[in-house]
Amino acid sequence: MTKEIMMKKDFSSLSLWILLFSLFFCPFAFSAEVSMFGGGEIDTRGQGFSYLGVDLTEPIGKGFSLAARVTPNYLTYKYRSGGRLIRAHSPGVYAVGGVKLSWDKVTLGLFGGAEYRYTNLTPDVRNADVRGSTFAGLIQGELYYQPFRATDLSLYGSYSGTDGFFYEKAKIKRQITNLNYKKPNNIHIGLEQFYGRNPDFNMIGGGPFLELYHIPWKLSFTLRCGYKHDSNFNNGAYGGIEFFKGF
Repeated sequence: MTKEIMMKKDFSSLSLWILLFSLFFCPFAFSAEVSMFGGGEIDTRGQGFSYLGVDLTEPIGKGFSLAARVTPNYLTYKYRSGGRLIRAHSPGVYAVGGVKLSWDKVTLGLFGGAEYRYTNLTPDVRNADVRGSTFAGLIQGELYYQPFRATDLSLYGSYSGTDGFFYEKAKIKRQITNLNYKKPNNIHIGLEQFYGRNPDFNMIGGGPFLELYHIPWKLSFTLRCGYKHDSNFNNGAYGGIEFFKGF
């Protein structure tokens, strides 16, 4: 079977899986709070990650909600094997479900689910740990805290069974305009820090970001940039964008 036929078969299976997941959560979606989120990032080595997701949150009681997310994504990265530079292109999707707990100025989310990914290597490495179709468990957690007015702290963490990859990101942001909320737009500035690793790779980085939030549309856009160090290519820079839309 040729690689092209295999990829078509894998993406057909992926599309069916997404459809079944959507149908399963359809009754849940009609009554839930719905939001969309997405973004992309690229570094000076040509490595990047882009995603577009949907979040469904159903309040059950005071401070307690059920939630589900589906996030198609596309990952590109490079590494060296046997003296060769390997380029990986890896489209995938993950689906998770869990709970959101809220009290005072704190919100905690805990999620579990699965990740599907198809990884194409150029040139091919037949004994690579991550190659072709993979399906594995995924856990995620997030914490939001507002220590005082107009300042937000957030922490995100995930672990993927695809390659044993752990990732965390921390952010602090401050609203600097429209503090009386008499205008439709807020501007935030902030700093982010991230860290990721598996048995073969590690990275760390961080930098500033600028966020614009349009209150009537529940719509935000964020511009990000900063410094990054990884075990494959040492130092470099990255840049990216993010958006969020509530309904």
